[in-house]
Parts: sequence; C-alpha cells; structure tokens
Amino acid sequence: MRSRAKNRSLSPISHQKKIGAVLSFVVFFALLIMAESWRNRPPESVSEGCVSCHRQVSDPDPSHPISAFKCQACHLGNPYSLSKERAHLGVVRNPGDLRVLNWTCGKTGCHPDVMNRVKNSLMATNRGMLKTIQEKWLKGNGMEHNRPVSESGGSLPDKDHGQSQVVAVGVRDLLTGNSPENFPIEHYRKMCGGCHLWKPRKDRPGEVGRRGGGCSDCHVLDGEERGFLVTEAFEHPRMTTRIPSANCVKCHNRSARIGLSYFGKYESEGYGTPYEGAGFSSRRLSGGRFFLQLTPDIHFAGAGMECIDCHTGTGLMGDGNSYDRMEDQLDITCTACHNPVFSEIPDSESLTHRLLFLNKKVPGIRGGLVGRSRKGTPLYNLQKRDGKIFFYRKLDGQFVEMKIPSPPKSHHALPGHERLSCQACHSSWMPQCYGCHVTYRKSERQRDWISGEESSGRWRESRSYIRFSKPALGLRDHSTVFPISPCQVFVSFFDDLGRYRKDRSFEVFTVSAFDPHTTTLKTRACIECHGDQKVLGIGEGLFYGRDGVKTFRPTYDASRSGLGISCPLDSFISGDGETFQVASGERGRPFNRNEMERILSVRVCIGCHDRYEDRIYEDFSDAKRRFETEEGLPCTR
Repeated sequence: MRSRAKNRSLSPISHQKKIGAVLSFVVFFALLIMAESWRNRPPESVSEGCVSCHRQVSDPDPSHPISAFKCQACHLGNPYSLSKERAHLGVVRNPGDLRVLNWTCGKTGCHPDVMNRVKNSLMATNRGMLKTIQEKWLKGNGMEHNRPVSESGGSLPDKDHGQSQVVAVGVRDLLTGNSPENFPIEHYRKMCGGCHLWKPRKDRPGEVGRRGGGCSDCHVLDGEERGFLVTEAFEHPRMTTRIPSANCVKCHNRSARIGLSYFGKYESEGYGTPYEGAGFSSRRLSGGRFFLQLTPDIHFAGAGMECIDCHTGTGLMGDGNSYDRMEDQLDITCTACHNPVFSEIPDSESLTHRLLFLNKKVPGIRGGLVGRSRKGTPLYNLQKRDGKIFFYRKLDGQFVEMKIPSPPKSHHALPGHERLSCQACHSSWMPQCYGCHVTYRKSERQRDWISGEESSGRWRESRSYIRFSKPALGLRDHSTVFPISPCQVFVSFFDDLGRYRKDRSFEVFTVSAFDPHTTTLKTRACIECHGDQKVLGIGEGLFYGRDGVKTFRPTYDASRSGLGISCPLDSFISGDGETFQVASGERGRPFNRNEMERILSVRVCIGCHDRYEDRIYEDFSDAKRRFETEEGLPCTR
C-alpha cells in the first residue's frame, strides 16, 4: 500500500517531465526546419556539399575538372555537410603538400607511383647537400686547405654533443628527429633548409614563401595572392605539366646559379653598378642582389627553349631511387637530342601517350618515332617523321627542325678528345664565387628552417669576390673533362662569450663540376684550352716556362689576402702540378701534373697546325716523336 501511494504521488511529476521533453523536441525540430528554410541551398541537387557554396570555380586544368573530381577528392574535408564549420573540418589548402600526399595526389587511383618517386627525389631529400657539407667539414684528406681540424689541432665544433661521422640523411630524417646533431647539419638547418619540397608553401612572404609545397612547387602556377575558401565564384590556382621557368628559377638562382646563367643573368658583386643616373642599377634579383645581362644560353637565345623543354619528369621527380648527386638522378644529356636514338611507340606504352595528352601542345606521334633519354624516358617532344627530326617546345608546341651532321664533324671525333664533355668546349662563361666567409656566433640565436624554432648559434655568410670569366676545366668522376667552379669556405667560430676561437675555426677548399647552362654554338679556340692558365686551373696571371722551369705570377696575391693561405683563391693547381683544391666525395678534381703536361704539349704546335683536320692530330704522340727525333722536318725543337 505504501509503494502504491508513493507511485501515485510521483506520477504528476513524471507527467510534467514527459510534457517538457516533448516540447523540447518540438522546439528543436522547429528550429531545424527554420534553419533549413533559411539555408541558401543550390537550385538543384548536388553530389558534394562544397559546390553549394563555391558554385562558380574554374577548373584547375583540363585533366582535373571539378565536374568530375569535385573538391573533396583533393582538398579532403567533409563533403556531406552544408555547414561551413563542419564541411571545413580536415580541409587542406595545398593537396600537393608531401605531408598529406598519401590522402590526396598519391592515393590509390591517382598518382601513388609518382608520389613515391617525388619523396625519394633530391628536391625532396636534399641528400646531396647534406652529404656534401658533411664530407667537406667532417672528413679530411690531409691536404693543406681541406682539413677537418684547425691549425692548432682542435676538432671541428659539433654542438659539443654530436658525433663527427658522415651520415646519409634526408630532410624527412631531420623533420622526424632521426638525424645526428653535428656542426654541418646545424648549418644546413639554419642556412640552407628553406629550399626543399617538404617545406610548406606560402609560409613566408616573398620568393622564399613561393618555394616548397611538394607537387605544387612545380605544377601550380604562381598567381595573385588570395585567401582560402574565399567566395562562391573564384579562379582556382592553375595546375600544369607545361611548367614555366619562373617556377624553376625561384629556387635555382643561388649556389651554381644555373637558373640565372641560362637566361644570361650574372649576379654581380652587389655594388649596384653601372649606376643609372644618381641611383643604383634597376636590375635586381631576389634579396636585393644586382645582376648584369650577359649572353644567354643558345637554347634560350636561339630557340626560345624553357627549362622544361630539356628536363624530363624522370630527371626532376626521380625514378624511385634515392641518390646523393643530381647528375645520377638526371636522365637528360646533350647527345639525347644532338645524337639521338629513336624508337617506335607502341599503343601499349601508355607513358608517352599520357604525357602528350597532358601537354596538349606537342602534336601526337601518328606513326613517327620519338627520342629516348639515357634512362629510357620517352622524349615525346623529340620526334622523327619522314626522315626529318623535329624538336617541339612544350609550352607552345612550336618546333625546330634539327640537323644532325653525318658523319660527325672532325672536332667531335678528334683522337685525344674522347673524354671531353660537350660543356667543356661549348660553355662560354660560368659564375665563380671565391672565398665564402661563414661566421658562427654561439651566443646569438637563429631560427631553424626545419623545426621553425629558435636556438643558440647564429650563422652569417659573406664572400670575397665573384667573377663570370671563362670556366676552368677539370675531371668529373675522374673520367670526363668538365667545367669546374670553386667552393671555398672559411668558417670563423665565436664561443658563447663572444670570443674568437682559432682552434675551432677552419677552411675547406673544394671544386664542383657541373653544366654552367651557358652553351654557345661557337666553341672555344684550341689555344684557349691548351695554353690558357686560367682554363688549366692555375689561375689568372702570367704563366711561362724558361729552361724547363715553369713560372706563374698570379694576378691575386694570396699573401695579401689576410686569409692565411699560400695559394691564390682562383688557383686549383700549381704550375708544377701541386693540387690545392679537390672535389668533395672524391668524384672530381683539377687536372694532375701528367694531364697538364699532355695538354700543354700541344700549345707549341697550334700556331701553325690550327685545323682539326691536320694530319698531326691523327696520332699526336707519334707526330711529336717524329718532330723531336727526325731531321729535315719543318718543325724543330
């Protein structure tokens, strides 16, 4: 009886709760109906909520129409909601960012194979830079100006706790913390680490902000700055495989400076000369640098070719392997076009047809032949039809009919020139930077490009002088004669109290062999290579021999440089064959004494025998022996 009475006494309260719950549900349902009635819905049903707000958006490119791919396939987010906040959860601004590539460009059904290649490419890993600077700064070879210890015997600084072994690491290792903390890697992180594909796009203003961004770094055209998810009608950033050179030069305008040299721009000393009226020159590069206009590469000046016309996807995005040197990743060579190998393209080979489809400017093969790179990549813009060879520019489809001499010209088949690269004779000038002065102050702080955080230790760089003179020659891979340029680093170390530490300061002298990208149709004169001490690597000055003794009077006096070195900065080798500078990784070097003697032995003959077709060059060693031993010949000792 008591329980029944208790239940009866509580029933009015329960009844009120039920009424309240029903009223709350009715109000909530009414609010939903009102919200839906107020929502600005599309006039017809859509398959993705994004286009209910962003109704008029231009296609990124014909291969990625929004009508087919919509938005979520690339930008992620929630495509099922018409609420801005819920729809934008998880949205990525740049689908090409390597951090999200597994869910965007590189997902199954899109470009997973290309994603793996890009992540292993040198533009993403920077393995070459990281390995080279460690080799230069941590590994010695006993040479006077390439030592890993200071004059007083102190060891290289390594942040007081890192190891001093060369470690093969890439940018991803630095991002994940899986890398050593040694002195050269710290230099990379704070001075060089802002130019790689893992770097976020638009993280800083100016040119440095345009660098990075993974796939977008190359394939997205830089347009006007605009906010993200702006209005219902806007122009989507354009994507393309017809990559303009501006996308290349934003990165490749320092160090070797090939992106500048190709277009005839030489970075000058920085004085702003020649002056224009009462002010500095108006010719400026990024960072306030000045430049002079010199002769561009013949491929640009004569044929209007852009970077992408020569370089292939395999060479730029890699082939899936991790390399330490750019020349190992690249697959384009001079002979690929100037002594081409052609092959048919069967219908089963989809790569050529896909590249042609994406380009949409270069005409189809239609039964013709295409060239091949050294790695077998189809050069779809190099075609052969009806016995004629056509090279098509990728940006506009204009062509140049190429003439391949047969048989080869005499100077291309001259005995003794088998090791000559095309660049050795056809490069007209080369930027050469002497004396890079690096100051490290442990008491100051600097931002780390990789982590984005500040830490103790600040780096600054300056240089002695830079020249654009004719390139010196040396050996690459100990086998091919190539233009070489110096890389000379003087590191001054200041401790946490601001004191200069001579025992922790050092210098490293090396040379690099690379293509200057200043090709000319006209070659160097014979006497330039066989008699010019600058080309031989001895340096600017007066070089002569008397009574079997070679004498060199340098233009630049090393003793007055104040750098404490015994050789001029532009001398890679002495007249007697003593080597001053070597290439890092033991992959290149200046000429040695024997090679220099052989080169100079031709000098005395060139004055009279100035034609490649001259019979004495068919076997110069035998001709020289005869001139020295036989009587009655017009030449004497």
